[in-house]
Amino acid sequence: MNSVAKHIVGKPRLLFRPHAVLGWSLTPSYGVKVRFRPDVIQNIDVDGWRAVPGRPCNRGPRLSVYGCSFTYGTGLADRETYVAQLQEKLPNACLMNRGVGGYSTVQNYLQFRRDILDGGVDAAIFAVISDHRFRNIAHPQRMQQFLKKDWYLLGVEHVPVVRQGHHGSIKIEYVPIWQPALKRGGFENFLPDEHMIDGATIAIMEEVETLAKSNNVPLRFALLDQLDPGFNEAVKNRFVSSIDVSVPLDREMSFYPNDVHPNQIANRLYSDRLLPIAEELISCAGGRPS
Repeated sequence: MNSVAKHIVGKPRLLFRPHAVLGWSLTPSYGVKVRFRPDVIQNIDVDGWRAVPGRPCNRGPRLSVYGCSFTYGTGLADRETYVAQLQEKLPNACLMNRGVGGYSTVQNYLQFRRDILDGGVDAAIFAVISDHRFRNIAHPQRMQQFLKKDWYLLGVEHVPVVRQGHHGSIKIEYVPIWQPALKRGGFENFLPDEHMIDGATIAIMEEVETLAKSNNVPLRFALLDQLDPGFNEAVKNRFVSSIDVSVPLDREMSFYPNDVHPNQIANRLYSDRLLPIAEELISCAGGRPS
């Protein structure tokens, strides 16, 4: 893959472009400078995903790692992401970084569904953080962030969210991101409680699991943060396929005070903890020969 960016931007959000199904996606052959690490440029490959150095293009089982900015690797050089570190340790596999900043589990599910339809995935890891719960249901706390001018200038119009019917069946709806009424706030008394919020995320994760099983794609869920231990416990209790590889987002494990995302130390830990899982998934995967 060609990982040399043809166009460099100064803010991660300027990598985004509107996408009819996902809401937004990464722009192929773009790069972004990390403002607090001026020697680092993050690259988007010609295929529209975060560059993974050393990835074999035409051989090996394709292990796709779905997630948000934690998986994309905000603040990290291309080789420092945990996906790239897994690729270095697994040279006979093809690691695909499907992380995009701001994504929810719903958006990752839609990506996964498309990859399956395209025949482009042999095994999958879904990386989950506690904030996905608010992204999955168009929580006002999350939707307020879309009122920033950048989103308007980018032309991103909507975000996919999950809704549940009386019997737990789910459907995906699209919510316009421009919601000026949210500026006034004061919605706390009208919001669902934590159990209901957790339930919506677990429902979309169940849909991911069903999709994987029906298409014979080995799957594991990975929990990356410890911000809500109750949510992590709920996921682990529901999914035997889940693994907690989380780290505390403290001064040692994040780019604090410049940024709260996991740093190089945290990503090394993610890579070490996920390695046996990745090896297991690759051994169970069909797809291309090594």
